[in-house]
Amino acid sequence: MIIIFKLILLLVASSFSAQALSDYVLVNRPESVNDKRYDYAHDLLQMVLDETQDDDSKSVVKHATLIMNRNRLLLSLKEGKELHVVAEAPKTAWVSELHVVRIPIRKGIQGYRLFFINKQDQSKLSALKSFEEFKAIPTGSGKGWSTTRVLREAGFNVVVGNNYEGLFSMLELGRFKTFGRGINEIEAEYLAQKEAHPNLAIDTELMLHIPLPTYFFISPKRPELAKRIERGLWRLIENGKFEAYFLAHHQALIDKFRLKERRRFSIPNPNLSKADPLDNAELWHKF
Repeated sequence: MIIIFKLILLLVASSFSAQALSDYVLVNRPESVNDKRYDYAHDLLQMVLDETQDDDSKSVVKHATLIMNRNRLLLSLKEGKELHVVAEAPKTAWVSELHVVRIPIRKGIQGYRLFFINKQDQSKLSALKSFEEFKAIPTGSGKGWSTTRVLREAGFNVVVGNNYEGLFSMLELGRFKTFGRGINEIEAEYLAQKEAHPNLAIDTELMLHIPLPTYFFISPKRPELAKRIERGLWRLIENGKFEAYFLAHHQALIDKFRLKERRRFSIPNPNLSKADPLDNAELWHKF
């Protein structure tokens, strides 16, 4: 009788443990205290989970234990134990091996790229006469980033750094002259990095446009979570909460950086396919 009672307690405890685990949605941990790149996506994911909790359960977004590079992120998502969801631009391996919700969570705004420079180089960029001159200038990008392939195939002179924080030091040391960031990223990154890199500046003249969605990629071990995220995003779009959230985070930046007044260059994105909703105007922000 005692043995049966202990077995019942063990089963109940296991059930509660499994339930507690399912209540967490694990996302990638930022690379440093200054790394704010994923705050918007993680907060939006929590909104999605809150919007759908009546259908499913109350769930909380939680950072993974370890900091992971792009390759490790993919492996961990495939395994579905240490990581469940990552917000990323599409890459071939990610699209083919993971669940992807093809709703651009930043409305493509990160594809409008401004450039970090060293202060003394502003005059050189202001004097550029052609797109070919612009492409010849060494520009920084991260190892495994989708934009690295995009820039290279467009003919840019790309210098690759192994990690996010190191790219700012490489710029300061002159390893490259420009470091492109989405307009959703560049202001927060400047504020976070300017003390450590006092020569850092944001170019005032140029903008590069790349069709560049950010999607939620979900572990293939969690198909029910992928469906929940897609359902929740559409609800937020339909009830207006998504647009309000997007504008609250980006309208001031759009106004500040005078995007319509800049010299604008555009390049294609070879990472995209016919499956990407480029023709669905309500999903993209247009200038």
